Amino acid sequence: GLFSVDGAIWFVGWNIYAFWQGTILTGPWVLAHECGHGAFSPSQSFNDFMGYIMHTALLVPYFSWQYTHAKHHRRTNNLIDGE
Repeated sequence: GLFSVDGAIWFVGWNIYAFWQGTILTGPWVLAHECGHGAFSPSQSFNDFMGYIMHTALLVPYFSWQYTHAKHHRRTNNLIDGE
């Protein structure tokens, strides 16, 4: 169980792992996010190419994320239509 020594080691180990994965993968996520906004490069084709590559590596579908994220920004702070 979680209250055994093995359980405590498992719990601490996974939390350390999650912390470092989150820390390390934040950089690529920020770049991928900027591609989705079209802010990574002046070329939208290059943004889409790089965004697709980075999102795929992060296991996030790029074009559907780009669509829903743009929708999110159009309706930010709208109590009726916001996400």
